[in-house]
Amino acid sequence: MAFLHCEIASESLRMATAVDVILPDKGDLSEVKTLYLLHGLTDDCTGWTRYTAVERYAREHGLAVVLPEVQRSFYADMAAGLDYFGYVAVELPAMCERMFGLPHERTKRYVMGLSMGGYGALKCALTYPERYAGVGSFSGVVDIRRPVYSVKTPAGAREREAIFGAGSPEGTKNDLYRLAQDVFDEKKSFPDIYLSCGEQDGLYEDNVKFDTFLT
Repeated sequence: MAFLHCEIASESLRMATAVDVILPDKGDLSEVKTLYLLHGLTDDCTGWTRYTAVERYAREHGLAVVLPEVQRSFYADMAAGLDYFGYVAVELPAMCERMFGLPHERTKRYVMGLSMGGYGALKCALTYPERYAGVGSFSGVVDIRRPVYSVKTPAGAREREAIFGAGSPEGTKNDLYRLAQDVFDEKKSFPDIYLSCGEQDGLYEDNVKFDTFLT
């Protein structure tokens, strides 16, 4: 496998940003399945490669893996900040397909993530279900309508408002329940959805409820 650390200029973000990419070093890259793997709130684009065996798994399955950097943005086009959702969901795949020759077919594109990244992965797949064959969420923040991290401090409250705005995100483009309902109402084809969450995780009940809603 080839491991690349890239600094790219993003038009969506209007700045340079980091992305790590794992690529098979043999075969035709236009034929490989591509996984966009999203980090959690307190990690960065190096988290998956530092703490897991993702490169070994990619080698075993012949996958290309793209690991973007999004800071603490919650994969949102922020109310008072940068357009990280547009970057991850639209600009980055087009850029990787152009630069590395990765396939653009739905059947070969997947998105997965941990915690905040699980939310981001589901948001990508439910906003653009026609673009992904499957989505995986590991301990994902699936109900953005309630506080998902501490807002007991002024800094926490300012951060949440900067991301989602002053009002409730319920019913907005940041609400996974609304996005899933839209897919259903518009009779679009859902990608395969995998949800995983430990029973002692604080997000477990939210994941059970979201699983029931999707079912």
